[in-house]
Amino acid sequence: MKSSVWRVGALLFGSGCCALVYQIGWLREFRLIFGASTAASAAVLAIFIGGLGLGGLLLGPRADRHPRPILFYAQLETIVALSAAASPLLLAFVRQLYVAAGGTPRLGLAAGTIGRLVLSALVLAVPTIFMGGTLPAAARGVTRQTDARRQDVAALYALNTLGAVLGCVVATFYMLEIFGTRTTLWLAAGVNLLVAMAARQIDRSMPPIREEATAEHAELAEPIHGSAGRTSAPTPEGSAAFVLIASGIVGFAFFLMELVWYRMLGPLLGGSVFTFGLILAFALAGIGLGGLLYALVGSNRPASLPAFAYSCLLEAVAIAFAFALGDRLAVLALVLTPLSQESFAAHVSGWCLIAGIVVLLPALVAGYQFPLLVGLAGRGRDRVGRQIGQVYAANTIGAIAGSLAGGFGLLPWLSAPGAWRLVSIALVALGVCAAALAAVRGVRRSLAPQIVLMATALALLVATGPTAAWRHSGVGAGRAAIETITSANQLRNWITISQRGVVWDGDGIESSVALILQPRGYAFIVNGKSDGSARTDAATQVMLGLLGAIVNPHAGRALAIGLGTGSTAGWLGAIPAMERVDVVELEPLVVEVARACEPVNRDVLHNPKVHVAIGDARERLLTSVDEYDVIASEPSNPFRAGVASLFTREYYRAASDRLSADGVFVQWVQAYEIDARTLRTVYATMGSVFPHVETWQLGRSDFALVAAKRPLAYGASALSARIAEEPFKTALRVAWRAVDVNGVLAHYLAGDRLTRAIASAPGVEVNTDDRNVVEFGFARSVGRSVSLIVTDVRQLATTLGAARPPLPDGGTIDWNAVETSRVGFHASEGSGADVFSLMRIESQAQADEQGRRLALVDYYDGGNLPAARLHWPRAAPPRDPTELAMLADLDADTGSDAALGYIEALRAVQPGEADAILAQLRVRQERYEEAVTALELAFQQFRTDPWALPPFKQKALDLAGALAGHGPAAARRVFDALGAPLAVRALEDDRLIARATLTPAVDFKGLCRDAVGRLEPHVPWNQTFLSLRLDCYEATGDPRHDVARRELLDFLSREPLPLASGISR
Repeated sequence: MKSSVWRVGALLFGSGCCALVYQIGWLREFRLIFGASTAASAAVLAIFIGGLGLGGLLLGPRADRHPRPILFYAQLETIVALSAAASPLLLAFVRQLYVAAGGTPRLGLAAGTIGRLVLSALVLAVPTIFMGGTLPAAARGVTRQTDARRQDVAALYALNTLGAVLGCVVATFYMLEIFGTRTTLWLAAGVNLLVAMAARQIDRSMPPIREEATAEHAELAEPIHGSAGRTSAPTPEGSAAFVLIASGIVGFAFFLMELVWYRMLGPLLGGSVFTFGLILAFALAGIGLGGLLYALVGSNRPASLPAFAYSCLLEAVAIAFAFALGDRLAVLALVLTPLSQESFAAHVSGWCLIAGIVVLLPALVAGYQFPLLVGLAGRGRDRVGRQIGQVYAANTIGAIAGSLAGGFGLLPWLSAPGAWRLVSIALVALGVCAAALAAVRGVRRSLAPQIVLMATALALLVATGPTAAWRHSGVGAGRAAIETITSANQLRNWITISQRGVVWDGDGIESSVALILQPRGYAFIVNGKSDGSARTDAATQVMLGLLGAIVNPHAGRALAIGLGTGSTAGWLGAIPAMERVDVVELEPLVVEVARACEPVNRDVLHNPKVHVAIGDARERLLTSVDEYDVIASEPSNPFRAGVASLFTREYYRAASDRLSADGVFVQWVQAYEIDARTLRTVYATMGSVFPHVETWQLGRSDFALVAAKRPLAYGASALSARIAEEPFKTALRVAWRAVDVNGVLAHYLAGDRLTRAIASAPGVEVNTDDRNVVEFGFARSVGRSVSLIVTDVRQLATTLGAARPPLPDGGTIDWNAVETSRVGFHASEGSGADVFSLMRIESQAQADEQGRRLALVDYYDGGNLPAARLHWPRAAPPRDPTELAMLADLDADTGSDAALGYIEALRAVQPGEADAILAQLRVRQERYEEAVTALELAFQQFRTDPWALPPFKQKALDLAGALAGHGPAAARRVFDALGAPLAVRALEDDRLIARATLTPAVDFKGLCRDAVGRLEPHVPWNQTFLSLRLDCYEATGDPRHDVARRELLDFLSREPLPLASGISR
């Protein structure tokens, strides 16, 4: 291989680096204009890839005719650099045009898509078309006429792609975060100009290329070698057709597989901007290494159809192998999770291992394929530019088709694992066709290796593949507690819990979505991470929008960003004065989540005032002319790729433009896995747009930043009157356990003074569309153990004198009682110790307040009833349902009828909790018949009322097991009481297991098959249940008894050997 190949290859390395920086920067910029939907991204990607293919097709022949191809290459790179440098200005112009046109909300999907294509072409056509001609020009300049295999082309292709790897890594992990998108594009354009200048210097040292006779290679053709080693006559038409079709198919397969990798690896790697950059880098690295392998290994023999067949089958096996690994990769990701606590670099190294296993080998084979296809098209330098352009164009057409078909059809239709299988099968079919065509043309080679590869790929695809443990367990987001897994059986139990908890799952156009069961009830998983829970997140989801309507009592129109469980929109829609609630949701499948969560969202989908639109929220705000009194923004976590664009100054300006004069904008911000630097940026960004920003705490780990154009004016009496109205009264009781203004003010954290102090601090950055530091800050913190920052915010607010709202009638507020309400709310969530602190006692009233707080923490956090009794101030009345339920249970636990008064008072607000406590009282009094009756009533309430606290539901389940021991009649009644799910299927696993466990006390043979079968096929992985299951199936003659026996033996084989095993007296 000539030295000129490596010199020009170095240029292509540099231009490949620049090209990937361009691609990443342009895609980010267009997402900010068109939105982050698949339709918007597909339009941009189609223009980008199509431009490359068109450039190759148009400029490849021109390169063949040019006497100085390297000079032509330099000219192309100059045009690319200059047009890329101009792209930020064109993007600003395109933004104005698109916003003025109204985007897809006004134009509709069809016209909007055409508009996106046209506007994308305005920015991308020139640089991408000329970019597409660079490889043909460079190849024409350095490819040897004697290079029958076209290894010189492979070397250039490989170096160009490896340069792209560098560009991808540098842009993702450094440049975009440090410099912002525009500066990154300009820096890349500057490097691109240097490449063009270097190319001109190299051209001066190279002689011009003479026109050569090319009759033999006038068309795409493959010389076919017969059995005797003679070269038979080429068949141009057949070879040309096959090479182009094959190029299109492999392009289709690889781009579809890229979509699958993004969708499937996101749950294991976190789904952040780093995840997608890393996957792309590994795909490019594999392609580059594969091209380099083709260039450096093998004799100078022409490319052959059998070799192409082998490459297809090898790629199919590589893809199928990662599929067959299935949940083993999830377990590996789980094992690597602790690296996130060491450092970000260590965390990335773990991601690299996972991505490398899945992506690298298939990409390597794909990288070998492209120069192989170019080699099938011809030999040496003759018409090399034209043939590269044709193969490249066919490949890009297939790539566009693969990305469109995957995003809009195949992933939603087949699911991501189904599409994974399809890609491997398609490559097997292509390999078989190539082998058959070679046989037809007289190439006699043993088919045995190809048959083995085909059989191997198909056998691997029969495997189960990735299940819920991979897709929905939250491994990549650090939600899987590896520290609780200390044995093989515990690992198996973790996997079965993940699988058993899935109610349904699906791949939508934008995301994978699953409705799963958690102890408190339904939750939904988006791309591998929980994005909301019907009950666990009710304090946030119910109150986010209502908080805006509380502080703005004249609200008549509202906008909710994100549908989720439907709670925010549903409760807003329940306000009598609310005329309309618009909801913007990106993923259509999430609508089905809201449908399932009807018990907590006020039947949002059937409320005529609520209007759900599927689309991008940012695009809606930028292009809409509607005005709102409340905008509640509750997107997914900002570490997710693209989500942080809903936390930028430009986004907040768009929201401000849509607000009425007295309107409020309520922004959800997570208070977990966030460092102080990132939170300061969020405050500074909101403060740069809104003159007034308050901070409230919704749930244990959720902030609400309430922003307005003018200071919010509300008083204690006005708040009291507002929250006495429905639906505020009920919402506060069920979501915050609050019944008065104290319970509301307990969630107030800081006034605007805090926002201004943070925004004016030195070194605090503002988050912008161009430089989205929030996205990278959150992405670096995902999965890391970071202490809740709520306490820091509260302490800073206290220091600044901003911890209390400026109420004109604030003198009527008992702030000690407010603090007790705050402790009580957190205690009811199991986190009272997070906010409790001892105070200096200067009066009996203060001593009583401290006693209340200690009792709440003792009872709810630690379950220490004696300590709670000791600390509760004597004869102090309860103020809210949290205290009322505690006092009722404290007396019930002693068997005292003094509990009855509290129980009846509790019944008025939470009848399920009251009946569960009454059952406890009757058990303590040994009045078991009445206890069973109370328990039946409790479960009856729990089936329709989702708002009872989990400890009281768990108490009822525990009592069920205890009461079943008081005779068959009692056992049967308890068994029947457990027959139906609780609201939002809370404690579903516990309910089903308890019911199965009760069958021996009722009618084992008659009832166990149904009760145990409800937990199939992913059964609880513990000896007690597995033994019960085997006994049941053997007693009833169920054909599943063989599986039950085998799995019980499997469990026992993994348990440590008892010391006394096999030892007799």
